[in-house]
Amino acid sequence: MLGRNEVIHEPESVIDHQRIGSAAGEPSSPVIDHPWELFHSNADNWSAIMALCEAARRSIAIEQYIFAQEGIGSRLLRLLTAKCREGVEVRLLVDAFGSAGLADSAGGVGLRRAGGEIVSYNSFSMLPRHPIGGLHRLHRKSVLCDETRLMVGGSCFHDRMADWRDTMVRVEGPVVGAAASAFERTWDYAGGQEARREPPEQVTQSPTADWRYVLSEPVRPSRQDIYRELLTRISEARTSVFLATPYFFPDRTFWRAMCLLLRRGVELRLLLPARSDHPWVDVVSHAFGRALARRGAEVWLYEPAMMHAKLAIVDGAWGMISSFNLDILSFGLNVENGIDSDRPAFVDAMEEQVQRDLADSRRL
Repeated sequence: MLGRNEVIHEPESVIDHQRIGSAAGEPSSPVIDHPWELFHSNADNWSAIMALCEAARRSIAIEQYIFAQEGIGSRLLRLLTAKCREGVEVRLLVDAFGSAGLADSAGGVGLRRAGGEIVSYNSFSMLPRHPIGGLHRLHRKSVLCDETRLMVGGSCFHDRMADWRDTMVRVEGPVVGAAASAFERTWDYAGGQEARREPPEQVTQSPTADWRYVLSEPVRPSRQDIYRELLTRISEARTSVFLATPYFFPDRTFWRAMCLLLRRGVELRLLLPARSDHPWVDVVSHAFGRALARRGAEVWLYEPAMMHAKLAIVDGAWGMISSFNLDILSFGLNVENGIDSDRPAFVDAMEEQVQRDLADSRRL
């Protein structure tokens, strides 16, 4: 196991089972922090997702870029089909490119016969009619159960990724309502047939909430939350920034923000895979990494396996886990999501995993 932290919260208190007392520095006023857990390998991610779906009693909604027809994909489809037969509403929203053929596969047909729904986001028939919009890809990886529990992060469902280093976060509480609202909007856009559902209302999140659901929706340019949030946090960082991404191809604005950060004397650490699943992308990513290292950044290459986590930590006080790569596709074309928080126990748990990752990495 690459590492996992679990915390259980009670009203007006925070308890970290692995590090009692880690809540030092919490606000003096009572804050209810909702249950959460981090997972740092696909073996753990997939087990947690299966358990989450198994426990569902009313509804399961999944967004996924790569949902394979065999292996983990087949096992999950069988579980979802069984849940349909128990009366649980099951909806899968998958990318038409990354999950091509899923609906017509044996498992997909079985799920639909049991009452489940599978909708493909931006099928190839969209391209002639919408040459730009048709390029947008559903890159989210999230699981929403009973509209009360949510998992978000970077894990896809394909056995070739079984040993990948990836991160997911499971959360409960008001933030799940924002995720449910976003799912309904994207489901409707992709053509989901749920006549009984009224147009989804936008859930407003308090800026002081313990968790915040963040989005990137290229079909709605005003909702580029993740990109803007990262730029803002980098621009305002005082001491340190840590970023992990499997693919590193920044645009001019993001590159300038990182360079300005270094000129201000702020520590910047970047974690990339030593070898990704796209060798030609590594050539570009490592070239950008070397250029950043020459400007004073610490650039690390993770060696044990493919590093697919998408993480950000700023000043040791704020963290984000998402599906968002630091590349031009996520910046402008992909539909993405994530969770961010300034909860000290959450950021501390992220930092602990970062230290383990860096111990298994080499400087570029």
